[in-house]
Amino acid sequence: MLIYNTFSNSKEVFVPINGRNVLMYVCGPTVYDLSHLGHARMGLVFDVIVRYLSYLGYKVNYTRNITDIDGKIVHKAMDLNLTSEQVARFYANAFAKEMLALNTVSPTFEPKATDYLPQMIDFIQSLIDKGYAYVSSTGDVYFNCKQFKEYGKLAKKNLNELLSGARSDQVRSQDELSKYKLSPIDFALWKVCDIHETVWPSPWGMGRPGWNIECSTMIKHVLGETIDIHGGGEDLIFPHHENEIAQSQCLHDKPLANFWVHNNFVNVKSQKMSKSLGNFTTIGDLLANYSSDTIRLFVLQNNYRHPVDFSPEGLKSARLGVGRLIQSLSSLENNIDWPDFLTSHAQQPVYPSLLPDKAKIINFINGFSFNNNDHESFVNEFEEAMNNDFNTAIAISKLFSLSDKIQAESDLKNKQSLAILLKTYAFILGFKLTDQTPKIQANVAHDLVNLVIELRNFSRTSKDFKQSDYIRAKLLELGIEVMDSSKDKTSWKLK
Repeated sequence: MLIYNTFSNSKEVFVPINGRNVLMYVCGPTVYDLSHLGHARMGLVFDVIVRYLSYLGYKVNYTRNITDIDGKIVHKAMDLNLTSEQVARFYANAFAKEMLALNTVSPTFEPKATDYLPQMIDFIQSLIDKGYAYVSSTGDVYFNCKQFKEYGKLAKKNLNELLSGARSDQVRSQDELSKYKLSPIDFALWKVCDIHETVWPSPWGMGRPGWNIECSTMIKHVLGETIDIHGGGEDLIFPHHENEIAQSQCLHDKPLANFWVHNNFVNVKSQKMSKSLGNFTTIGDLLANYSSDTIRLFVLQNNYRHPVDFSPEGLKSARLGVGRLIQSLSSLENNIDWPDFLTSHAQQPVYPSLLPDKAKIINFINGFSFNNNDHESFVNEFEEAMNNDFNTAIAISKLFSLSDKIQAESDLKNKQSLAILLKTYAFILGFKLTDQTPKIQANVAHDLVNLVIELRNFSRTSKDFKQSDYIRAKLLELGIEVMDSSKDKTSWKLK
């Protein structure tokens, strides 16, 4: 299997550090507001990666953090006259509910930054002891980027060019800069803050950790010093992930991650969807109007490394596509003994350890008869697409080709077998493909049958016996037996 590695800018053969075990960390949300479609794309992309790795038989430790320490959270709390903890908890819970509504796999671990403050302080102190960090006159602690000669290697930025082109992020003259930072590109590991803000004690003063140190610390203590896959949005490559590499590699003298995987943006009129630009659509608003399958198809029909252009027209098209796939399954009988992995996910969260592998899926599929090895050719083409850097765009096109084949199939048994294949492999991409069309209630169905009987009686009184017999025959096909006891009196029962 090939995965595109941002670090090398190329596709590389994926070989985990420890056999069939995969350590994967994805940067989760900073919980100061409701999440939007851009965050949903991150969740959906890495959801599919976890699902497919599990299908291939890997045991995935999927960790996605919650950033609940941040200046934006503090300011939001002040605006609402709440505590930072209250704000973070509210939006973290909202994000969790939305991810569940989108049918994403729940992380194996979901650490919060506030749970790892002592470890962060130890991490920072160790960097100071090794000479990679320093305490400024204000008590702030900074990472000394000049000490890490490889700084910029992930984003392909030259350290000397960064130094020459950098500007201080503080409104101070260059002469005063040395009082606070040795270099304008040095980044904060600990920020001394106003006592009225949300702060924690440290050897350097009351304050809070920098954003970058949070992820490095959680990776170290949850997964280890080197992991297989580190993921997130493309906007995190620099400086966040670059800074994570610098901190962790300097402390441990080894790579932080072997594969760096980044999804591209959701754009609105050629601009990145973001809270700062105010051009975002929340996940909640989308779910109020579209099914989780529709949102998933809209996102996954594009390669994860390419931008997605948001538009109502695109979502409507995705809705039609989902309807087309569901229609292919409409001939399935209700008494099929579906396996747990296709039914239990609808009622409860699914964790990576509960996902089925290929052996379990193939064993289920082999219980049904197929014509001309249709299932083998489909599975091979599906895997070929997904093994090529999780190419969901092509994998989904294979689902639609299978859907067309189902519609064209005349033999009911073959039709049902192919439909089972479709639903099973759609599951690997996270689709439910459940018909959410409102069903006719029993009393309404009863009244409809009586209405048809009335129309038939009208045909009889009009001596249109051809029409009358046609209606009777069609009702019988539906399992409804019509009984004429006299010229103008008719009853019916279920056959």
